[in-house]
Amino acid sequence: MKYIVEMKYFIEYYDRSLLDEKNKTNLQIIFLVQPNGITQFYEVSINFYGVENVELFANGGPIQLSTFQIIDIRDRSWENIKFQVRDIGSEDIDFYCNSIEVLEVKESQLVND
Repeated sequence: MKYIVEMKYFIEYYDRSLLDEKNKTNLQIIFLVQPNGITQFYEVSINFYGVENVELFANGGPIQLSTFQIIDIRDRSWENIKFQVRDIGSEDIDFYCNSIEVLEVKESQLVND
């Protein structure tokens, strides 16, 4: 993952109550990926479900990632948390989530000038 170009924060409501504990907070992120030796970018759309403790530093434009990680932390036995998602190089993004779903991978129209 080289860049974050789009991010959507949304809530799945269990009931009509705004503050119900069963509501699930989610993130949908579109990453730009550029495989080694290829000039073409690909857009990877991923949903992160049951998101908690989101930290994001955005300074305008795409968020550049240096060492992006998805860490399996199920051995910590945290309630409803299975993964930590972060970029350890830039520290621009860090959060925890319950599950992850890759929605789509497609060629991007964006170019790296």
